[in-house]
Amino acid sequence: MKLFHISPETNLDLLVDNLWDGQHEGYRQQVVISIRRGRIAAVQPKEMQGTGNGTQQMRLTGLTVLPGLIDAHVHLALDGIDFQASLDRWQDPLLRERVLARALRVSLEHGLVAIRDGSDREGLNLQAREWVRAGKYPGPRVVATGMAVHKKGKYGSFLGPGTTDPASIRELVTDLVNRNVDQVKVVVSGLVTFHRYGEVGSLEFVTAELVEAVKTAHAAGRPVMAHVNSAPGVDLALAAGVDSIEHGYFLTTAQLETMAARGTFWVPTVAAIANRLHTAKREVYPEREIDIIRRTQESQQEMVARAHRLGVKLVVGTDAGAPGVYHGESYLDELLYWYQAGIPAAAILRAATVTAAAALGLDGELGQIRPGYRPCLIAVRGNPLENLKVLAQPEMVFIDN
Repeated sequence: MKLFHISPETNLDLLVDNLWDGQHEGYRQQVVISIRRGRIAAVQPKEMQGTGNGTQQMRLTGLTVLPGLIDAHVHLALDGIDFQASLDRWQDPLLRERVLARALRVSLEHGLVAIRDGSDREGLNLQAREWVRAGKYPGPRVVATGMAVHKKGKYGSFLGPGTTDPASIRELVTDLVNRNVDQVKVVVSGLVTFHRYGEVGSLEFVTAELVEAVKTAHAAGRPVMAHVNSAPGVDLALAAGVDSIEHGYFLTTAQLETMAARGTFWVPTVAAIANRLHTAKREVYPEREIDIIRRTQESQQEMVARAHRLGVKLVVGTDAGAPGVYHGESYLDELLYWYQAGIPAAAILRAATVTAAAALGLDGELGQIRPGYRPCLIAVRGNPLENLKVLAQPEMVFIDN
């Protein structure tokens, strides 16, 4: 993979054989992407390109160019291999920095130009965001949540300090806003368990408490992403007015219809469950639990397909850092789970670019190749509309941070 940094002074014409711009179903062929002063200035047919202006040119012969990919749910402070070892590293500044830097690098190597981090108790994702901004480490743009809002004594102690009542909820959200988080993460329910099919950890908040969290975040201009599973949990999250449903296992068709009507984003993270069967993690589960995991995966894929048909704003997110879900490399796994569910490749690509950018608050900047947007692009050899697997190893990644 070749990495190209676009600076605010860059003037460059990319001569492209095949372009998927995020706006159209199919390709445009033989086009020029003109970058001026670090922004996309024009996208036009080659025959309309001016000559003799001294602008540098780069020919991307035989490659397909598309908007850089976006992972809307990761945990940079976890590695997907050993949960406890990851937590232990948090106490060693040098070691945790090395691991975070690697997660940023491999994400970029797999074509990710932006990621949204779903929190850690130490707020390490805020550090990672600043490292990328300052150019200390190469990586995708990080949309950071700092620490998550969860109920003390319930699931989520590794994500945040825990709250006890509306006053402490309000205090934590205000503190996060003062630390300049991009979005606020709330933990509405526990995890999906594998003891009984459909079993989910208990709800963490009553309606008034969750409404307080959302109200405080929205008053400060911060969207709210909600970790939530089970139909009662999704009902609670929707009643409180969250902006995105994260995971959302065992939600209902009626809830999908509500989400479609409201424009609520859904980040279904199929890989967070499915990869437990397709990595070394499979070895730790007895056969009975393997069957429950498989059924849970299939149920989620069915609901993702239904959400697509209903017009829900689907967004690609992997939950990278969860067991068996690896930064960067597991992104293609998520795309292929959607494709196996029957979703067309073009729709998957939109969920990975256009809609993901909107969920991260980056619409107008990322997710499409059009004038005024940032030139965060990838180039692959092959046709991702025919074979998503060509996204596994981008030939080139262009970033401007």
